[in-house]
Amino acid sequence: MIMEHIEESVHTLENPWIEEAKHRGGRILGFFCSYVPEELLNLDGLSSFRMRATGSQSTETADGYMGYFNCGYTRHCLEVGLEDKYHFLDGFVFASSCDHLRRLYDNWCFYLDPAFVHIIDVPHLTEDDAMAWYREEMERLCAEIARHFTIPIDDTTVWHAIEKTNAARKLLGAIDELRRCEEPRLSGHEMHKVSLLASSIPKESANDVLKEVLVSLKDRALTRSYRARVLLVGSHLDDPGFIELIEDTGALVIADSFCCGLRDQLELVDEDRTQDPYLALAQRYLKRISCPRMYGDYQRRLSQLFDMVKNTKVDGVILEHLKFCETWGVDSNMLFRNFREQGIPTLRLERDYRPSSAGQIRTRVQAFIESMGK
Repeated sequence: MIMEHIEESVHTLENPWIEEAKHRGGRILGFFCSYVPEELLNLDGLSSFRMRATGSQSTETADGYMGYFNCGYTRHCLEVGLEDKYHFLDGFVFASSCDHLRRLYDNWCFYLDPAFVHIIDVPHLTEDDAMAWYREEMERLCAEIARHFTIPIDDTTVWHAIEKTNAARKLLGAIDELRRCEEPRLSGHEMHKVSLLASSIPKESANDVLKEVLVSLKDRALTRSYRARVLLVGSHLDDPGFIELIEDTGALVIADSFCCGLRDQLELVDEDRTQDPYLALAQRYLKRISCPRMYGDYQRRLSQLFDMVKNTKVDGVILEHLKFCETWGVDSNMLFRNFREQGIPTLRLERDYRPSSAGQIRTRVQAFIESMGK
């Protein structure tokens, strides 16, 4: 029953958990990038919401403001914002992670003029100087949130938000492990729905829901058969339907490393309260598996993905990226070459933010599975 409830909620922007939190006087903050410290958006009385443009059908107006050659995610988000469908959100936090998001921020400030909007600067490196810089950005964001929403802030308050967010990540990790059992308990697209919901509702509610999901999966068996186990890697993806399309061909996505998926959510913040909480946050976000915007981190990212392939015993890798996403477009070229050099079957798929070319994608994935002898 809980999985059906999740199914309903991830296909809309608002959901019953958000409505309940708002009714109690809570405030919801939308964030646009996995380099935004979600923990600081989960301070007492606040809840984080990972921005997506679910339900958007066109970008007719947004294209005139941003230009067609920005990625579909940013254009659809602007379109939804212009239509006032994010009215339930009390503020927005951006990161200067790529040119497209930066252009979205400029348009967001000018045309939507929200009561609270903030952008954090993110270094492109992970050395000590970059860590100190990022730590200052964390503290500055926290101060701005505290000032605007009149929240008393001290280290204890920040640590409480960290522990609450970590609790959800631990539960997501436990559910994710059930994809890799000898008899998998859930599919890749079902895991993504759970992950999306966890990033779209208050963390207190998310932790209750995730515990219920774990119980419901205890004796559950995956009903669909599969021919190949794959790792899905790539850019922003908030559409479980895309993963379901892949799995309808006979593949099973048993692990993922894409933006808005588990790559963003599983790594924990060190909860040692003897240290500076802002530095602990900076270390978590810069030391986890990175995205291609971290230009000098390719070799470490490649090594971590090789480890994922080995540890999850996948048959192949599918690389997906949004059309016009330069960072992932370049990175997937290099990953494709390096995976192939190591004898790892690999498929590249370029896609639009809105579902399209389903027949072509299905044909390519089917051919990929057959090329592996599955």
